[in-house]
Amino acid sequence: MSAYPTPGKLANPGRPSHVLMMTAYYWPILCAATHLSKDLAEGLAEGGYQVTVLSNRPASGASPIPRSPGFNGNIHRCWNPFIRRMGVLAKGFEYLWFLAFFFFRGLAVPKVDLLFVPSTPPLAGLVGALLARLKGAKMVYSLQDIFPDSAVVAGMLPAGGMAYRMLRKAELASYRVSDLVATISPSFSTYVEQAAPGTAVATIPNWVDTEHIQPRASAEDRLVRHYRCGGAFVVQYAGNMGFVQNLEIVLKAAEYLRGEPGIRFVLLGDGNAKKSLEEQVRSKGMSNVDFLPMQPLERVPAVYNACDVGVIPLKPGAAEIAVPSKTWNYLAAGRPVLCCVEEGSSLAQVIQESRSGSVLSPEDPESLAQAILAYRDSPSRVQTEGLQGRAYVEAHLSRRVAIATHIRLFDELLGKSSGGTDPQLGLLGDQG
Repeated sequence: MSAYPTPGKLANPGRPSHVLMMTAYYWPILCAATHLSKDLAEGLAEGGYQVTVLSNRPASGASPIPRSPGFNGNIHRCWNPFIRRMGVLAKGFEYLWFLAFFFFRGLAVPKVDLLFVPSTPPLAGLVGALLARLKGAKMVYSLQDIFPDSAVVAGMLPAGGMAYRMLRKAELASYRVSDLVATISPSFSTYVEQAAPGTAVATIPNWVDTEHIQPRASAEDRLVRHYRCGGAFVVQYAGNMGFVQNLEIVLKAAEYLRGEPGIRFVLLGDGNAKKSLEEQVRSKGMSNVDFLPMQPLERVPAVYNACDVGVIPLKPGAAEIAVPSKTWNYLAAGRPVLCCVEEGSSLAQVIQESRSGSVLSPEDPESLAQAILAYRDSPSRVQTEGLQGRAYVEAHLSRRVAIATHIRLFDELLGKSSGGTDPQLGLLGDQG
């Protein structure tokens, strides 16, 4: 029996509701959000929906692409010559290419009832809204970050210029033409409600599969020992190494602690900033820092267990426009997190509410270094905060809770309630 509510049916009782999902990166492409699109597609299908996914092909061009054993829907993929190329211009062409594919391939998908469109790539909301109108379908716009402010924080776009003003107008138009804007934090929901009054908004935080990622000890798992890189106390960052992540503060903390034996910094992932970060480490001869590539999903539990504390560094201001879902992976693995974000941000509030780590200034690497020493010298604190984080994500941010919430909201949007829900769900509220 399905773990999720049975979705409402449309006028034709023999046909389940059909969701068309757009996602630039779907399994087996590796990126920080791969698990979210994969979990949602599989969960909707398990809940009784017909699901079609439109995505890019892996950059390797591997053929045939392996199918996820947990998904029985349709996947249509686009060959994209710009995928995974470095640089702002290449990323822009990658996005434009994929948006064109999404629109024209989506036109050919029959009998679509609902489009699920994430806010990456930018302008996807407007393309999705046009496609939804042509298909006679509803559209849910999943707001993962606030654009173009995210591009400003990343240093990719000057604030206040003509390009910024035009992109802001386009983003606000995306909210207004959506049937529902699903945001990942209450602060995002408040922003949308104020920027586009009258827009239907729901808060559905990103989640973690608490059955897939569970606490493990190094002695129990060879891969966990491997990813620890031999460190007695391991500080880890895993995810995208891009423009918004403030990984320079991690390297500066590592430089402060280079004389502390046994402390290792392990950075896993890829991105536009990785090459520069590696060069900084080489030029300073920092032997206490290791870089590893992005790891496949089946190794994710070992990755997040392969540390004593995780670090979530964001550039100043970024915590107001982004909530890194990798945070929940650390909590699911029973590891406390050191979040270099502003006090009062949504992420800071969750860490403080769950008592699962520390909130530090995004501009003070010495404070980060001192916090690392404090955790190293207090194994009981590491254990206690790790357990508290695990309990929090099980109750509030699990895959089961998130998928059930999506199904209830989709049913309501399609006019067939499957058990009732409050569309204004809060990040810190009890969703279980």
